[in-house]
Amino acid sequence: MPSCAVIGSTHSEGRTQHVDGVMWNNKKSIDFKEVLKQEVASDKTRLVFIRKNDNHSEQTSANISINNRFQVSLHANNYTVVDSCVGTNQLSAQATGFKNNNLLADKQDYQLQGGQTYFFYVEMDGTGESTLTQITPDSASPLLANKSYQSHQISRVVPNCPAPVAAMPTVTPPLTVEKETPVLTEKVTIDLEVLFETDKAVVRPEYYAKVAELAEFMTQYPNTVVTIEGHTDSRGKDSYNQALSQRRVNAVKEVLISQFGVAEDRLTAIGYGESQPRASNDTVEGRQLNRRVVAVVEEDLAKS
Repeated sequence: MPSCAVIGSTHSEGRTQHVDGVMWNNKKSIDFKEVLKQEVASDKTRLVFIRKNDNHSEQTSANISINNRFQVSLHANNYTVVDSCVGTNQLSAQATGFKNNNLLADKQDYQLQGGQTYFFYVEMDGTGESTLTQITPDSASPLLANKSYQSHQISRVVPNCPAPVAAMPTVTPPLTVEKETPVLTEKVTIDLEVLFETDKAVVRPEYYAKVAELAEFMTQYPNTVVTIEGHTDSRGKDSYNQALSQRRVNAVKEVLISQFGVAEDRLTAIGYGESQPRASNDTVEGRQLNRRVVAVVEEDLAKS
């Protein structure tokens, strides 16, 4: 069964953020008619998710998942577009407020054809219960007319769609020049800005964007290794804080492995508890700065 999604590959204008050469788009102003004019490749399928203006809280943002990969947290009165592989696709939509990080919750299987566009209507009630319904293009058109395009929090391509088979003439291949693998000359520290609920160690999907940024950076420098460091403020016992910080960095490590395909042997997770504050624990602001997860990226000298 295909398990890829090509995210944000079609559109490029709009507000972007750049950190250490990693880019992702947050919001775009795009006419849906222009989006649908673009041809869909024969080995791809296009999915359009539409959510009505229900005026519910942000806790009912619809976390859209395709084949167990998070795509976007779709807000009311918006639509979004995702290209995926031909064949069986597992789709789900679940409220952010449920906070269970289960991307396959209430999944539905759809058999999708190449070169086609499919439309899905997302409904969320006030309690966060979701309904994902496939609709016809004729039904989708008036629904899209007054909607804003919501881009994905992350830019990521998982290029494992089967390539189309075509007869190719026999040609003399050009000389290939090996590209030199980029080397990270200095350590880089990335503040992951992942916030946890009190006494919890679950990475919520709304923080996946910063984790994705780290994964993209590691892709750019394939011979790097990362130490994920977790820190707490001074409230509570030392032993409890150390254990809590370890659980949290383990959770970040697991997201990097399961959601972004980072090899486990490139990751080390260490919880320091309250032992390394960077601000005073006597103020609310200082304690907030001390509750942090950072990633230290450096070249693996054994591979250089």
